[in-house]
Amino acid sequence: MLGLLAGMAFANSISVARVANNARSLHWTNATMGTSALTRAGLAQAVTFAELEGSAVVTGEDLDFAMQQLHSSVAELSHLLAIGEDHDSYGALARFAGPVESATETLTSGDVEQAGQIVTIEVEAAYIDLLHSLHLEQDLIQAAIEENAGAGRALNGWVVFILTLAVPGSAVAVYFFVARRQVRAFKERSRLELEAERTISRAKDSFIAGLSHELRTPLTSIYGFAEILSDGGIQGAEATRETVQIIANEAAEMTRMVDDLLAASRLESTGVEIELAAVEVQDVVEAAVAPFVRAGLKVERESTTAMVLADGARLRHVLVNLLSNAARHGGPLVAIEVTPGEGVVEIEVWDNGPGVPTDQVDNLFERFVHDGSAPLLTGSVGLGLAIASRLTGLMGGSLRYQRYSGRTYFVVTLPIPAHQPADELDEGDSVAAKIKALSR
Repeated sequence: MLGLLAGMAFANSISVARVANNARSLHWTNATMGTSALTRAGLAQAVTFAELEGSAVVTGEDLDFAMQQLHSSVAELSHLLAIGEDHDSYGALARFAGPVESATETLTSGDVEQAGQIVTIEVEAAYIDLLHSLHLEQDLIQAAIEENAGAGRALNGWVVFILTLAVPGSAVAVYFFVARRQVRAFKERSRLELEAERTISRAKDSFIAGLSHELRTPLTSIYGFAEILSDGGIQGAEATRETVQIIANEAAEMTRMVDDLLAASRLESTGVEIELAAVEVQDVVEAAVAPFVRAGLKVERESTTAMVLADGARLRHVLVNLLSNAARHGGPLVAIEVTPGEGVVEIEVWDNGPGVPTDQVDNLFERFVHDGSAPLLTGSVGLGLAIASRLTGLMGGSLRYQRYSGRTYFVVTLPIPAHQPADELDEGDSVAAKIKALSR
């Protein structure tokens, strides 16, 4: 009897190991899909920035940043290649990594035209082949998960049968008091693991599909207008400036999405380093607003002397995401107001748009998709507000949403430096005070 029980436990452990192996394989395919999409987008962005370097809208600093992001994506791609030799998609990934490395090296050497040709011809074809291979492998993994669950159910039936035949009296007792409970536990564990893997797979597939669509939109504009410029299809200095501005705006939006993806990855893995210091709010606001003003968005704001205890780069990331959200989903009027309070400073990004539907407010700062099929806000990869909330929290502050007097407010609250006294002002007249009064 003990031998039978030991055999059953051993069989269960094998089944659990198979589930774990399938989960690791599914994670590798999802990670490869996301990293390849980022690498493809980063290559296109770097080539475009290199073509436009020195213009009024793209500087050498912009190009350096784009190249840093590209090298980071290529390094992650190499890591996935190093650990993925036993995967069916390994060959397709190797065929994609080859032209990616070639294009990156060519671009680094300064041959922008040749790098662009490699991206357009070789990288694009290899990327399509890789996506097809990854989708096929994911289907096989899902089938293996379901087969493993079926094998587990069959094993349970055989265990009951053998126990009943081998020791008629004691087998029944053991089954009801020991084996049956273990069988139920195994079946429930297998069901939960299978459902969890399916949910994760659906969510990530939906996220990758949305990401590919969102990255493809600015890429199409960048490629299209860049080709028109290179072919001499734009005549006149004013028309040329407008076209270059469109390219720069689309590239900036794509950069924002890539920044969100990298931040999300770091938050879930190694973490994001936060360097708190006394930061002048005015400087960060102007840095965050600048690309939107160049894109033609009017952002109302007033000068302020307020200071906060924060990480300047992370705070700028937060404000850029909130401004992008207002520009995409809000009304035509966008503004930033800074209100000092008791030991804190509130930075309010508001617009006069329709606001967030009531049934979505509770999920506003969650990551990725919320129903497994669509992002919370259309035209978004579902990370901007979640990243803004997480970064604000890591800096010791908070981010909240409120609707007041026909306006949509996203309020960033951060502490002031220990040596910095709060500004003396009448809080009763501030917008922040009115919002606080409504929330009491």
